[in-house]
Amino acid sequence: MKNSIESIINHISESNYFIVTSHVSPDGDNVGSTTSMYYFLKGLGKEVYYVLDDTIPLNLKFLLEDLDILRSDEVNLENYTLISLDCGDKGRICVSDKIKENCSKLICIDHHASNDSYGDLNYIDIKASSTCELVYNLLTQFNKKHSVSCIDSKIATCLYTGLVTDTGNFSYSNTHASSFEMAKELLVLGAQKDDIIQRIFQSNTFNYYKLLGDALNTLEIKDNKVAIICITKEMLKNNYISFNDVDGITSYTRDIQGVEVGILIKEKNENEVKVSLRSKNYVDVSQIAKEFGGGGHIRAAGCTVYDSVENTKKRVLEAVSKSI
Repeated sequence: MKNSIESIINHISESNYFIVTSHVSPDGDNVGSTTSMYYFLKGLGKEVYYVLDDTIPLNLKFLLEDLDILRSDEVNLENYTLISLDCGDKGRICVSDKIKENCSKLICIDHHASNDSYGDLNYIDIKASSTCELVYNLLTQFNKKHSVSCIDSKIATCLYTGLVTDTGNFSYSNTHASSFEMAKELLVLGAQKDDIIQRIFQSNTFNYYKLLGDALNTLEIKDNKVAIICITKEMLKNNYISFNDVDGITSYTRDIQGVEVGILIKEKNENEVKVSLRSKNYVDVSQIAKEFGGGGHIRAAGCTVYDSVENTKKRVLEAVSKSI
């Protein structure tokens, strides 16, 4: 299994048919990296399909206005390359097993520490701020090799979106000097910063804040170092909010004085719960998520638990307590 930008660039140059996708429960880096790769491949004249068997959060749909999102059963393609972006686990790639199994080549571009290099070609850097940073590096090197300029304003906007969301608008510990250098170059290339900030951070719906009130009413602090919020299916239904539109609430658990680990438990279906974990200084939440079959980063991770909300809450708190 090769792990180099050069191998991926060569394969992209020599191939014609592509599917781009990412992980379940899309977020900013997921959508930013997949859309930037899609528009890049389109610009090269490749035949490319954006496939994702999930719904896109409302605040990220502006990145997909010029493309069609297809479901796995809508695609019938042969001899194609599947590019998985920002997905640390092959099992979480949000397309059918058929698409995963029938691709001629699987390319994995990712920055999760839990990634086991599942692709035929891999570009993985766990120190990178975001997968969008890796796509930016790849496109920059492609530019140099082929003496072209393939990052236009649209692609720059997609990459900037993934960068600011995965760094918490440059506030998280994964923000490095390279993050600011990348941001500067993307702005020069036409990234629509003000529009991105407004859409991502300043456009929550009224119903979102009603749900937030309900969610905060469940807030509990354990041992002064762990905070937890639970969101049920009923709360989502009553406030007309989609399951994928509330992940931002996780930060409310972590951003409390004295709290080291924040937990958001979000019910998707009966006995199917998504758990988001965040930490500030010393707890590696990726290891906690790993205990439940998940993964992620040291300071931000997640997993899906097939149990009730109450049982999940109890089990996750016990695991976090051991780490604290």
